[in-house]
Amino acid sequence: MKNIFLMVGILVMLVLPLTARSQAVNIAYIELQRVMVESEKGKEAKQVLTQEAERLKKSLDVKQDELQKMKDAIEKQGITITPDARAEKEKQYQNKLKDYQRLANDYQTELQQKDQEVTQKMLKDLEEVIKGVGEKEKYTLILEKSQVLFASPTIDITSKIITLFNEAAKKKPTTKK
Repeated sequence: MKNIFLMVGILVMLVLPLTARSQAVNIAYIELQRVMVESEKGKEAKQVLTQEAERLKKSLDVKQDELQKMKDAIEKQGITITPDARAEKEKQYQNKLKDYQRLANDYQTELQQKDQEVTQKMLKDLEEVIKGVGEKEKYTLILEKSQVLFASPTIDITSKIITLFNEAAKKKPTTKK
């Protein structure tokens, strides 16, 4: 009985690699980060986010200048005004400072949310392109490079994906908010 199991085990070990080899395994990888940076949609998204960040920074700079002027005025008037008046001005300054800090945090959160929205939309569109390439070229598996410990550069299809993603973006009408 032991001999039968041993023979079946040996037979399976010999036949399994042969059947695996008969099936073509076509594997590739892409660098998503590179696609996000080098594709036309990625460049456009970065430009939009940069412009938004600059706009918000200008707004914060105006508020910061107001705070600095208020602080300078308190310091200049420090000796000439009563302690109660100074305390009231300090309180006003602290309130404006808290408002400024809240606004800065709100702007940061707003930018992060916008970045996530843009990234998720791009990834959804990119997924369609990757699936199309996978089906058309009969890939068994397409991986993301950051999840791979080693891969030969010969199976890197990032450039092809960027080209196809750019073409797909030109065909698809863009909706701007």
